[in-house]
Amino acid sequence: MSPRAYSDQSRGMPALERLPEWTPEVDARLARVGIWVWIGADVTFFAAWFFAFFYLRALNNNNDWMAAGVTHPTRAIGAAIFLLFAISAGLFWVGARSVVSQRATALIFFWLALAAGIACFVVQIYEFRNLGFDPQMGGGYPSVFIGMKGAWLIQVVGSMLWLASNIAQTKPNGDVTVRPASATFFGYFLVFLAGIGLISYVVLYFV
Repeated sequence: MSPRAYSDQSRGMPALERLPEWTPEVDARLARVGIWVWIGADVTFFAAWFFAFFYLRALNNNNDWMAAGVTHPTRAIGAAIFLLFAISAGLFWVGARSVVSQRATALIFFWLALAAGIACFVVQIYEFRNLGFDPQMGGGYPSVFIGMKGAWLIQVVGSMLWLASNIAQTKPNGDVTVRPASATFFGYFLVFLAGIGLISYVVLYFV
């Protein structure tokens, strides 16, 4: 009898000879629940930013929503930021669906997705350094713009680190060891984050 089983019996507990097996079904269920809980929490997080945008815009106290000299940033740059991340999400989604059947192909798509995500980060930093307004000018619009885009960018960086962890689990010979369920549901999160990027682009650059 194992020491753990003996210890359990000495306390009047049933002996545990073996823990439940970690099956793909259990993994998929845990990944599904975890990612939907995370996305649900993220929805409320970004909803607060959109509420702040429309609330402060409606109040416009002292006409300070968009002070003199404040204009919308260049829409082409904003569109490039969204498109690069959308491409990253799409590439990863294709790779995740081929993890089991075409493992080497999945790795290629993962690397391309990471490259597109890094390009998105670089363009976003470029935009922050070349805004059509000075964030120090104050006002509601600059504050919400910097806050919302900054919060989104932090999650983009986190998602790229997560993506890199999927690549790190891939052996050089092409044998992908990343769990298919984990990759699939992470793809859902990337699509969600791309959707937030699209909505924020419409709101921040056109409204």
